[in-house]
Amino acid sequence: MIAGMMMLYTKEFKLGDIVEIYADQTYFGRIEEITIRYTIIRTLDLRQVIVPNMTLITVPIKTFSSEDLVKLSAVFGVHYDSDVPKVLKIVTDTINAFNFTKEKASTKTFVSNFADSYIEIKSFFYFDPKCGIVPEVAL
Repeated sequence: MIAGMMMLYTKEFKLGDIVEIYADQTYFGRIEEITIRYTIIRTLDLRQVIVPNMTLITVPIKTFSSEDLVKLSAVFGVHYDSDVPKVLKIVTDTINAFNFTKEKASTKTFVSNFADSYIEIKSFFYFDPKCGIVPEVAL
């Protein structure tokens, strides 16, 4: 509880902030609730993660909400029979169609690896953390 009171007093982050927490796993998401004992984060895959405040005062945390743009990546695989140039165009166009995507000309989609059973595609894009949502890109 002392950790929670310290967090509430110092106000290092607040409700709605987008954070990356480096605990036993890395969590990236929006802060939904802060209590004296724990903080709830909504992750990109829409899971709620309850993180004890004692953990939050002992691990590195990066806050993105004060930044104008945040660079994110999406990684997925496609079958070797896929029309890769077409896939790259569709992915880039889809990411750029979202309102939260900024600097659309900077969106990059490319082949990042040739695995045993699929071609790995990676995309980098920028989003505005002040837009009120944490993007979940379903590709």
